[in-house]
Amino acid sequence: MPRRGHSTTIGKIAKFYQDRRASEIRVLGEELRREQATPSREDSKMPDLRESPGTR
Repeated sequence: MPRRGHSTTIGKIAKFYQDRRASEIRVLGEELRREQATPSREDSKMPDLRESPGTR
């Protein structure tokens, strides 16, 4: 009986592409959470003090 899963050549290729897709989804999810957590500059009425020239 042939072996199934990641021990076969096709299984190894499938695992590689699945891992890559999962990694891309994870990166996009983190980026989306970062964008949602930080308000855009147009929306905020307070100036962003981190980027003022006096703090450098």
